[in-house]
Amino acid sequence: MTISATSLVSAYQDYENDVNANDISNGVTVVKVLIYDGDGSMEESVAGIKACIDESNNMNLTPGYYFEYDTTGTINSNTLSSYDVLIMPGGSTETYLNSNVIDSDAIKQFVSSGNGYVGICAGAYSASNSVDELYSGWGLAPDINTKNVNYEGLLSISTTSSGSVLSDESTLNLHHQNGPALYSTSSGVYSFACYEDNKTGYQDYSAIIGENYGSGRVILCGSHPEMDPQNTELLTKMILWSIHKS
Repeated sequence: MTISATSLVSAYQDYENDVNANDISNGVTVVKVLIYDGDGSMEESVAGIKACIDESNNMNLTPGYYFEYDTTGTINSNTLSSYDVLIMPGGSTETYLNSNVIDSDAIKQFVSSGNGYVGICAGAYSASNSVDELYSGWGLAPDINTKNVNYEGLLSISTTSSGSVLSDESTLNLHHQNGPALYSTSSGVYSFACYEDNKTGYQDYSAIIGENYGSGRVILCGSHPEMDPQNTELLTKMILWSIHKS
């Protein structure tokens, strides 16, 4: 009897789905993630976020958690309902801030009510209080400001003592694509990692930073853990931190 390759793939997918279903039923916490992929978002960033989440699920890299995700081209109170966390990927800050399909007030209400926000690059600029003190962000992280960085390439960032909740490594090498240098003078802000050298022009400024917003949490990352070289552990732990799971 000949079994086609298509049949084998289908059988494996059925098996994988059964395993995932069994895992979820055995006390695993399901985290529902919404990824923005509308106007201004960067295709490579969105694809990388999906790849990291898939890898975490398939290889059980985050024991006790299973991530379900969807994408959306519109953000409002309806599209956010039923999700635990919103990820705003890299892209165009100007487009994000001026978009008529992104309701920033809905995002604030979503996070304030106890959910999470993960902002990468443009998603970090947009959620901050201000960019170079020249124009305002959404104020989702009201005590965090950003400096505009013009640097593309690999970048070393050093984790702080607070950063141990995101990674066991003291130094992380991440792709950087003009993401922000982040800073705050508030004692209520968590600096998880800093730029290790002066390639950005902002050595020792925060590269990953977080803040409580109402009952929820906001975490902002200037570099790209979802792009080559991907750091799945860092991204998934950022997600978990944003929803009070780490």
